[in-house]
Amino acid sequence: MRPLWVRCSGGATRAPSPGWVTWRIGYWGTATLRHCFRDPAPSEHDEVFGPGTAQGAVEGLRGLHERWRARLDGLTDAELDSTERTATLPRGAGMSLAGVAGWVNVELTKNVPEIGLLRILRGARNAHP
Repeated sequence: MRPLWVRCSGGATRAPSPGWVTWRIGYWGTATLRHCFRDPAPSEHDEVFGPGTAQGAVEGLRGLHERWRARLDGLTDAELDSTERTATLPRGAGMSLAGVAGWVNVELTKNVPEIGLLRILRGARNAHP
């Protein structure tokens, strides 16, 4: 398996694939979790690998969910309302930890239909070359 982060030269961008979107969810969710709990965050995009398969994506997202849940379970309301854990975030600094956890869920919710749409578009393109 390889990292799915693509550095394009000259500002060129490519259309995302379902694999890239699932990689991004994993990268962003992992980096945010690590920042909030003072674990070493990935310093490079290349340190987080893509899921490789649809089953790998499901397992990766379930694992990410379990890691967030394990870290959030047992925290007090005051800890969830605190901004101390989010102070090192590149984006979202100053948000409460509960707010950041909600943000991670919204990002995932936003990406699920994006993956579905990309699959539909690829299927339509492949059906009518």
